[in-house]
Amino acid sequence: MQDVYLKVIGEGILLGFGLSFLIGPAFFALLQASIDHGFSVSVALAFGIVSSDILLMTLSYSLMAQLNQIPYFNEGLAILGGIVLTFSGIQSIISSTKPVEKLSFSMKDVGKLFLKGFSINTFNPFPWMFWLSTSTIVNGSYAKFGWMPAMLFFTFAAITVFLTDVLKAWAAQFLLKYLTPRVFRWFKIISGLCLIAFGLKLFYYAC
Repeated sequence: MQDVYLKVIGEGILLGFGLSFLIGPAFFALLQASIDHGFSVSVALAFGIVSSDILLMTLSYSLMAQLNQIPYFNEGLAILGGIVLTFSGIQSIISSTKPVEKLSFSMKDVGKLFLKGFSINTFNPFPWMFWLSTSTIVNGSYAKFGWMPAMLFFTFAAITVFLTDVLKAWAAQFLLKYLTPRVFRWFKIISGLCLIAFGLKLFYYAC
């Protein structure tokens, strides 16, 4: 059994590492949050993302069959996700640009970024489909060994996602010295347009 545990831990870490570096809406939102609010506050967004992933892992593994049978489940998530991403993108484009040297810690920012990270990930059908597919594989491969392998797999996947997201937020701080107000403004516009594009893609998926 120890060999099984080590195997699922390794697989969970590899999966979490790969998932963290997929170029999706959460990736752009995290980089933008780090540059816009500073590293300490942007960790709240990473925590929101991983909290959503933990919820999706739990629901996906325990309710695999039931969730797939809900009529228009993925379509409904796509519409909600499209709204969240499109609104976030528009907000990024039209919001005022803060001078980099005047960034400050705010508990209000922490709460808003946690909810933003949680919403972007939860109301996106692709994480649902990803974790449902992963749960099917984990269940088929390790169910015969009981519940512990599945718990270890998802636990280490979640830890890896969170740590790599924090690393991305930290690395983004090194971009600050290259960000003149003009460059910073263009970054926010491009980031916003990327989020809107992902939102429109979800609307298209729902049609």
